[in-house]
Amino acid sequence: MDIDLQRSRKDRAIATREADQLDRAPFVENLIRALVIDGGDKGSERRGSCSTGYVVGLTGEWGLGKSSVLNLIYGELQARDDVIVAHFNPWLFSGRDELVAGFFQSLRSAMGKSGSEKAHVLINAINRYSGAIKLVGHGTAAVVDLYGGAGAATAGYSTWLPRISAAWKALTGKKEVLNPEDERRLLEEKISEANCAVVVLIDELDRVEDSEVRAVAQLVKAVGDIEGISYLVAYDPERVIEALGRGTGPERELSGARYLEKIIQYPFPLRPLFSEETRTLLEAALIEHEFTLIEPSDVGQQELLEKLLSEISTPRDVKRLIGAFHILERAVRDEICPYDVLAYCWILTKAPTVRDRIASKVDELVNDPSQQRFLTRSRQLHGENEASVVEVLGEAARDHETILNLLFPRFKGKRHIDVSTSSTGNRLQQRRNLVRMLYLGNPPGAFRRAELESLWNTIDTSELETVLRQAMESGKLNSIIDRLEDYHEALSEAGDQTFWIAVSRALVRKTDWLRSAEVSRFLADDAAASLYRVGLRETGKAERFRRALDALIAQGDLILTPWILRKHLFAHGLTWHDEKPRGGEIFDVIETKDLVARQLTHYRKAVLDGYALRRLPDTEIFYLISNLGEWDQELRAALTDQLITTDALTTFAGLFVPPNTSMEYSTLNELFDAEIVRSRVDALMSEDELSEDPWLAECLQRFQVALSGQDL
Repeated sequence: MDIDLQRSRKDRAIATREADQLDRAPFVENLIRALVIDGGDKGSERRGSCSTGYVVGLTGEWGLGKSSVLNLIYGELQARDDVIVAHFNPWLFSGRDELVAGFFQSLRSAMGKSGSEKAHVLINAINRYSGAIKLVGHGTAAVVDLYGGAGAATAGYSTWLPRISAAWKALTGKKEVLNPEDERRLLEEKISEANCAVVVLIDELDRVEDSEVRAVAQLVKAVGDIEGISYLVAYDPERVIEALGRGTGPERELSGARYLEKIIQYPFPLRPLFSEETRTLLEAALIEHEFTLIEPSDVGQQELLEKLLSEISTPRDVKRLIGAFHILERAVRDEICPYDVLAYCWILTKAPTVRDRIASKVDELVNDPSQQRFLTRSRQLHGENEASVVEVLGEAARDHETILNLLFPRFKGKRHIDVSTSSTGNRLQQRRNLVRMLYLGNPPGAFRRAELESLWNTIDTSELETVLRQAMESGKLNSIIDRLEDYHEALSEAGDQTFWIAVSRALVRKTDWLRSAEVSRFLADDAAASLYRVGLRETGKAERFRRALDALIAQGDLILTPWILRKHLFAHGLTWHDEKPRGGEIFDVIETKDLVARQLTHYRKAVLDGYALRRLPDTEIFYLISNLGEWDQELRAALTDQLITTDALTTFAGLFVPPNTSMEYSTLNELFDAEIVRSRVDALMSEDELSEDPWLAECLQRFQVALSGQDL
């Protein structure tokens, strides 16, 4: 793998011009001119260069690319024979003495690598200078005391230097050491004779402890104040000013700024990212990770992308964002919108505590919360007390409020509970998708897109019915229906002719009568609602929905079609007790009336022959006929006759009056002769002929209460 690609994936600074995607070459050239005076050419000979002697500051916030610029400068200068360039990183050392030793070692190493023979002579001069400093005292502290931080020797120095020099000669047998100031002058002469520039690059000054920031500042001002050496120091001004300052508050900031002014002669701020550069970096980083971001398909995705681009301020932001995205996107690929994954990764990298709050507040963020949370939210909405995203996730979310509102749009603009007509797709605004994102994959029982496509493309309806019935028995059918709604638009239209028919058949009870509580009732409601929302959402594709419904009708469906038809009755105000249209229709009023005319006889027959009571998992066709005002004496008498056995009575009770439902006596009396049925239930209860299943026994007791006219 390419070295610079490895660097980008590991959040490392770039090292070559080829890796520079921000066209920083002109800026690098200008910085080099501030550090090195080019001697130019004289005839066929190359004149040597010399240092400007400036201490130049490269400033910018953390992650903006200071280290990358230093690497580019290092590469340019290292390629020249007339420049010695040392790269000193104070983060690798601890304490004053280590910093000074590391500084001199960086110079020695750079001089040893130089292609100039004269440069090698400088190593001896460097050794003598550093040796003189060691004899004077201990590192930076001694030299600062010696020079007073400004290059002037103290008066007391001359009284003890002769003794140090004598000790040096006696110990080593070498030439008597001069004082550090004289050794520095000799070093400066050697640098001048070498006819080359010496440049020291100091990186990551803003990442060391406060005491070490001061030590480096003193090192540059005192120990390193050598004519013939230029410095380029990279740092975040805010951090360094704080470290150099004394006192508290404004006083600390002012003293730190003044201290920094004495050290850095020319600060050069690294320019910020522009919007087009941010987009370029983002796209390039995605390509490096072998991912191509498709064009936004809706307004929400476009808004998320634009907001992310405006939030990104440094190349490191991009690297950290795409680094997280590279890992997380693979975990949920084809399941969750990549724009949502990008935004989620932004929150994860910039505000990890907010992510933890999201995990604990799932139901308060999504458009389809659990039933209990839905009821709570309804009460809040009625009282106009619905919380904002910051109130739900805490103050740490405030800096990212706009992105969070786009991720969880129930907080954005007009708040509402009914989202049946919204285009949700595979966005995080759906509970199942948010849980999947937090889980970093499909939670237990969830279906992957590939599995769903395999089911959808099954040609044999009977085979598919068997698979779906098994899924229902194992508790996975609801997950299939959920995922289907997310991806329906991308699935082939051929599946419409088999899948919904297979669902309808799988939901029909295999044997007569209820024997326990069944999930098929709720699954029937979910499946019908899912098909209905698909028809509403896929604008311009209503014909596809019509063909699916026609296929269901042709197969005698008694579950999904009645639910959708009843929804249209209320949408157009076609019920006998409510003539006010509610809206939310797919078919117009003429189409709806035509559908009623086509299906009503079929529905009546299912009630009259007892099939609806024995086999259907829900009560839709009963209420559909009633809502139309078509429940006549023939139907009433037929249902009265059917409600005579224990199985029939407990099944009716389980369908119509399960726990958490209400039922009025007048409604029951419309459907059958309530007094006759009441006497049968009372007789049954007196004989203790309750179902062995506790749930059905409770339903039968509730049925008796409703028949007595009491409030359930």
